[in-house]
Amino acid sequence: MSKTLQVYYTAVLGALGGLLGWWIMGSLPTGAWNVWLAYPLVGLGLGLCIGGCVAATDGALIKRSPARALRDGLAGGLVGGLAGLAGLLLAELGFLAIGGGLLGRTLGWMALGSLIGASDLLVRRQLNRALYGALGGLAGGLLGGALYELLTQAFLARSDRAQIIVGGVGLVVLGACIGALIPLARQVLARGELRVLSGAQAGLVREVTDTATIGRDDGCDLYLPDGSLAWHHALVRRTAQGFALEVAPEAPHGALIGEQLVPPGSGLPLRGGEQIRLGETALEFIGRA
Repeated sequence: MSKTLQVYYTAVLGALGGLLGWWIMGSLPTGAWNVWLAYPLVGLGLGLCIGGCVAATDGALIKRSPARALRDGLAGGLVGGLAGLAGLLLAELGFLAIGGGLLGRTLGWMALGSLIGASDLLVRRQLNRALYGALGGLAGGLLGGALYELLTQAFLARSDRAQIIVGGVGLVVLGACIGALIPLARQVLARGELRVLSGAQAGLVREVTDTATIGRDDGCDLYLPDGSLAWHHALVRRTAQGFALEVAPEAPHGALIGEQLVPPGSGLPLRGGEQIRLGETALEFIGRA
């Protein structure tokens, strides 16, 4: 699957998360609650729905594993919900500090998106990946949040029903922007990527930020359903000197970088442009200066 399609699918799932958040939170009478209770609760619900749907994209549409999609979605929803709660709570503090208005509300959505992107650190424990995700979420919150606020302001004088519908459309747009720009930022800012040249996943492209695990376990970053591979066959790691491929000790046949054998339990540096063969699968590593 190309990088463009990956961004598209996360945008679609992010939009679905925004729609679910609108439906769930819209069923609660938050408008009558104290603002310090309503804002964190709305953030919790939106973060749960958007974060969960975005996190489930990989398992559902790329790895095509319902179990992995469910596990990733639950983990992403949990940390996304916590991020959303903190994000809109901080947003309300900022809103009051600068006197409100369109800018104040947009800053709130930026805080929500940024913390959803950064929350990946609690799941993957990769600092650069979380940082890039936070930047993407920040941009998604800025774009989607501004569009949401402009839509709601444009229909402010309309009926309550019209405002509810427009609010739902706005949250769908917000979810799509956050869902799209988090993976896009990772792709743009990552210093390396793996391209699958042959095998069941031919055409798939994976960015490498800190590390990327490779194997036939669907929990690997690069999932390769190749029976000749170990469950966790190899690891691409970013180091101070660049990138390196490390083959797991339990890998049955090691790996080939060009014509050079990398035995199990050893590793070699990657400079970029090399072809890597793991079992029946051929990859290409692209490094960026």
